Amino acid sequence: MTTPRNTELRVVSAAPGADSGRTTLRIDAERPVPAPPLSAEEASAQKQAAADRELDRLHQAATAEQLALGQHMNWLIASQAIFIHAFLMVFVVGSLGVVALNHWLLGGLALIGVLCALALHGSLDRAAKTLALLVVQRRAVEAELAALSGRAPNLPKDVSRISGLAGPLFVVAWLFLLACSAAIRL
Repeated sequence: MTTPRNTELRVVSAAPGADSGRTTLRIDAERPVPAPPLSAEEASAQKQAAADRELDRLHQAATAEQLALGQHMNWLIASQAIFIHAFLMVFVVGSLGVVALNHWLLGGLALIGVLCALALHGSLDRAAKTLALLVVQRRAVEAELAALSGRAPNLPKDVSRISGLAGPLFVVAWLFLLACSAAIRL
């Protein structure tokens, strides 16, 4: 974006030693044009418009992050359901005596389930922290906009704490399943 230039004309006196009856007309376009001073209403409207744009930007970012958080949670639950189902199927088939090395297979499934839960919990945790930061920023902008316009702020809800417990809860469930299967085998 270029700044507007000052195109005013000014009369410059002739250089010393030149014809004194001559004058030079020069266009001075090197200085930027200063912005006209804003009235109080215009300045207030400009601040309110900037706060509205920032609030819209933060709202869109928070909505996208909420969708990402939900997607990560869905992946975590789906993956853990698949691994738990496989674990229980091997456990049931192993209790019938069909599979000889079922304790290694059970341990492998439990280990993969734990690793998957921890990996997906990391992405859940990152998304939850980003969303919490966006909510804090949105609250600040909403309070600023409320101060400018005089309306009551519409503050967003807090971020859910359940997503922070999902990964460790699945790890505990895996350890419990592994301990129960070992206790039944003995």
